[in-house]
Amino acid sequence: MVDSLLSMDIYESFNLYSHPEKFYLEPTDLGGGAASKHYLEIDRHTNVMRIIDSRKQRVPIADTDIKFIYGILGTIKLVSGHALIVITKASFIGQVNNHNIWNIVDTEVIPYKKTTLHLTERQIRYNRLFSDMLTNFLAAGGFYYSHTLDISRTFQWLQENAVPLFKTRSMMDRASERFVWNGYLMSQIRQVPGAERYTLPVIHGFIGQNRVNVNGKEIKLTIISRRSIHRAGVRFYKRGVDAEGHAANFVETEQIVELDGPDKSLTSFVQIRGSIPLLWAQRPNLRWQPMPTMKPTDDQLAAFIKSFSWHKQHYGGKHIIVNLVNQKGREKKVGGELERIARQANLEFVRYHQFDFHKECHAMQWHKIDLLREQLSQEISHFGYFYLSPNGADSNRFQRGFFRTNCMDCLDRTNVVQSMLARESLTEQLRMLGVLYPEQKVQDIPLLENLFKHLWADNGDECSRQYAGTGALKADFTRLGKRTYLGAMNDGVNAVSRYVRNNFGDGYRQDAIDLFLGNFQVDSSDLPSSLETSILSTDQNGLALIAALFAMSMTILCLLVADNATATIFWMIIFFVCMMFIFLNGEEFVNVPKLKLD
Repeated sequence: MVDSLLSMDIYESFNLYSHPEKFYLEPTDLGGGAASKHYLEIDRHTNVMRIIDSRKQRVPIADTDIKFIYGILGTIKLVSGHALIVITKASFIGQVNNHNIWNIVDTEVIPYKKTTLHLTERQIRYNRLFSDMLTNFLAAGGFYYSHTLDISRTFQWLQENAVPLFKTRSMMDRASERFVWNGYLMSQIRQVPGAERYTLPVIHGFIGQNRVNVNGKEIKLTIISRRSIHRAGVRFYKRGVDAEGHAANFVETEQIVELDGPDKSLTSFVQIRGSIPLLWAQRPNLRWQPMPTMKPTDDQLAAFIKSFSWHKQHYGGKHIIVNLVNQKGREKKVGGELERIARQANLEFVRYHQFDFHKECHAMQWHKIDLLREQLSQEISHFGYFYLSPNGADSNRFQRGFFRTNCMDCLDRTNVVQSMLARESLTEQLRMLGVLYPEQKVQDIPLLENLFKHLWADNGDECSRQYAGTGALKADFTRLGKRTYLGAMNDGVNAVSRYVRNNFGDGYRQDAIDLFLGNFQVDSSDLPSSLETSILSTDQNGLALIAALFAMSMTILCLLVADNATATIFWMIIFFVCMMFIFLNGEEFVNVPKLKLD
């Protein structure tokens, strides 16, 4: 089996001693029950960290508050000084290949300075704002870790690359930089000699797991979705690729099957999603669906080639682009350009496949998704999956190709198609493992099919919440296998919620992500003045909003109290004129990021 254990144990929990002068982090468990011989000391004034031998100097307990914590996310600089971010509550997800997986439930941002008396009023406001950003972002959830398994990498990668020298490195050093979300927060602790056991890599995305008995055999089905830190952000503020070829909303999803019993086996199937790999934007402007834009001067061919060269480097094998965008209307501009560039690039390891999802499945004809399954069936079988054989490395199998699925958001349509591809692969894996009979499919076993659907629907909802702010649309098809009118109504509610969040809250969410990842770093001597601006800071915008609200109030008042049609019509006209001004200048009224702009 893949040996992901470190030569040194990672500390699983700590007692955090908060002294007026220092923090002390004393490990309470090495994972095997042994007591620690060392602890981490953090000076709250100088920010100096060092490892102390507890046999020579015990943890001072006088004048200290003691808190049990599950781990350290890292440290970050705020206006008042540095702050320690700790995991105060975690829930057990389950085991993957005999390694425990945990979900972060609650965290705490603890400032080094116990007071803000040394700050000005302006600095206090900024300090509170940055602290709230971190707290709110972490409270949204979706963070996972393991002390012994590198969940930032696929099982196939670990099998191919985990050489003995690799296994001697700390968990943080061997983790995939692109999927570790606390890499920046851990940067100071990683420089402390001997502190490797305190560094815990955390991924952002989704991990779900279920067990089921099929034909008398017990299997465990796990989904791990890893969200990339590159071009990370929210729906309308992160689209396309950056100069390095990194795509927005890039998520690597690994479906893992474990067969219990004397011949314990493991298989996995990896697929990826990411924003259309071109240089394009789609800024919110109060319209229901903003028009995508591309600059004529941008080198789209170079961006496309760089993005797939990166794919080739990290995944190898062949890649199928499954493009689900509409071939008419607003989406055609970007979708059509992707097709043109893909054909122009003519990369030997990339094949472009178009499937107009809305055209094929309109009027709730969702059974037509089978057309796409049939079109890709040969490649699903040819690409295969990773198989970790109990008989040794010579019997292993490797996945030879990867599906990269996209729609405009890489959420709703993408979720449906990825679950379809995963189901087809799961059928082949379970037949190979002898769990399914040769003529059986996943959908022929009701309990297995139900478990599969709900697991993938949960994955889709979480990926959607992290990027768009709500659960996924079309989730009833993923969860139930059919489109329902209740599901369509729920889609309407989510769509309206997305509109509100994307226009009036996503700038703040983008700022929080940039702060957490270190894309923006706080400088107390140079605080961004943009944070002090508000929607009312521009005279014409403020007047338009006030006038619209006043006109709406007067219209309602005239309807309810005054029997005066002329006055009602007058105020209604004023209201519509104000609203027209607001929508014509929509980009001035939406909530935009203020810390770091593309």
